[in-house]
Amino acid sequence: MLRTLPTKTLSAELHIAIVRTFFTEHGTALCNAAGLIAGEAGTARVLRLMSMLREVPRLDPTMRRRLVDLHRLLSLDPVVEAYEPNLSNWVLLDPASEEVENLCLLADRLYALLIDISGLDAEWERQALDLPAQKAG
Repeated sequence: MLRTLPTKTLSAELHIAIVRTFFTEHGTALCNAAGLIAGEAGTARVLRLMSMLREVPRLDPTMRRRLVDLHRLLSLDPVVEAYEPNLSNWVLLDPASEEVENLCLLADRLYALLIDISGLDAEWERQALDLPAQKAG
């Protein structure tokens, strides 16, 4: 069903490589989870995101926002309901089911990915701020 996303890129952009690897490993599970919550629209959202990941050379603000929105969907964030009122499928989920447990684990993994990406940003920012001090010495 899903094609493998390229994990090697000519770009030096580490962010996109990390996200592509994540979606290669968890893409099918993400599609299934989003479909469980939001039906065909949820599955389509993940497939669109995966398609965009194949094409973009770097992780731009739009892609980052889509990743955060996907996490919010998987986390059943009530704010998402304001934007997507047709999320009635998740009301039928049994909190004690294996599906919900897997959904929670997947949401946690996606959150860890978002943290890793922001950690890279902070590290690169720190290095950029240290650069003038290194040249001065």
